[in-house]
Amino acid sequence: MIGSLHPQNDIPAVEDIDLPGSPISLNSRFYIERPPSETLAYAELGKPGSLIRIRAPRKMGKSSLMLRLINQAATFGYHTVTIDFQQADSAIFESIDKFLRWLCLNVARQLKLAPKLNDYWDEDMGSKVSCTIYFEGYLLEQIRTPLVLVFNEVNRLFEYPDIAQDFFPLLRFWHEEARRENLWQSLRLVLVHSTEVYVSLSINQSPFNVGLTIKLPEFISEEVQDLAQRHGLKLSENQIQKLTKMVGGHPYLVHLAL
Repeated sequence: MIGSLHPQNDIPAVEDIDLPGSPISLNSRFYIERPPSETLAYAELGKPGSLIRIRAPRKMGKSSLMLRLINQAATFGYHTVTIDFQQADSAIFESIDKFLRWLCLNVARQLKLAPKLNDYWDEDMGSKVSCTIYFEGYLLEQIRTPLVLVFNEVNRLFEYPDIAQDFFPLLRFWHEEARRENLWQSLRLVLVHSTEVYVSLSINQSPFNVGLTIKLPEFISEEVQDLAQRHGLKLSENQIQKLTKMVGGHPYLVHLAL
């Protein structure tokens, strides 16, 4: 047992507490930064053609950090588009053509642009080339400001090796195009996933060995103490150490316990 918890006088009201399980809102007092993750990610976001990968097991705070990256992009004056692969119907993954058209349609609509897919899609040139031309000749050309393209739950694509082996090299190609073409420098990619990459990709085609990798760590005892205080709880050093050891410093479980 951890022992009894002694509430402080400034304990937050129940309605002010973020219940664990959902991303921690931007204005929440319960978000604990884990330096240097946030600082590195924000700095990388400002670099032309950057690629950021956020990897951690489930319930470790990936979505909360993702929200803050999106907010930082807005602060920079960038456009942001979030593609969550958990929201895609299974039928979308039947072919790379259907998948890439679905992607382009989503990006266009979030940017409030008419899709105009058929104006840029050419079966003879193939889906990947058509998708690249669509981004370069239409989307990036239209907005003329940096675009942060966030891919959430990337690990779902690992279940579809045929799609993954076409799509991930395409992202690597876009990232490398920023070295040659100014227009591609405006595209910044963010990949968020909860498992190791187990799709077979050439080292020169993978987007998982370039850019900045953020691996979110478990909470250390000082961070658990900080979070406890933000909940209005006064725990002894011994209690903090026991709690941290009991749940392995896992952010969700620490939050749940408090």
